[in-house]
Amino acid sequence: SKEKNVTAVQLMQYLPDTSSMTRLPMLAAGNGAVSQTEFANEREILYKLFFDMKKDVNELKKMVFDLLQNPATANQAAGLFAQDLKELHSAPATATTILPSPAPVIIQGHNQDAIHHHEDVEESLSIIDKEKELIIKALKKHRGKRKDASLDLGISERTLYRKLKEYDLEDL
Repeated sequence: SKEKNVTAVQLMQYLPDTSSMTRLPMLAAGNGAVSQTEFANEREILYKLFFDMKKDVNELKKMVFDLLQNPATANQAAGLFAQDLKELHSAPATATTILPSPAPVIIQGHNQDAIHHHEDVEESLSIIDKEKELIIKALKKHRGKRKDASLDLGISERTLYRKLKEYDLEDL
């Protein structure tokens, strides 16, 4: 503006028209705002991804638990895995190569019902508890050498001594 005072009309010439845009914190598409349906679809995709990941993690937990209950099957599974790796390396790598899927390992044991009665344990999110755990881990890692533990933790040796006294961990 050539004048000292800038009016709202003059300012509106330089500001984008935001009446058609939503106030959601997301990137705008090239031609304007992202529609609500596109946002909902992306959210549904993310939810599905998270639920699939949760299902996969639960399946992995079950497999590990089964392997721990019956160690003999661990050797069998390792043999199948090694065999699949050999086949993978011996097969020529072409775009049309389809690798066979490994046969599922069926674990039969007397504790099949034990899996279905598991409990999800809520992890503690307390900073104090985590700080104690890290201090204990660092001291064990460095065999009680407090100077090395403090360097590993990224705190001064004096702060480590104070924390040990505060959390009553001085005898470690």
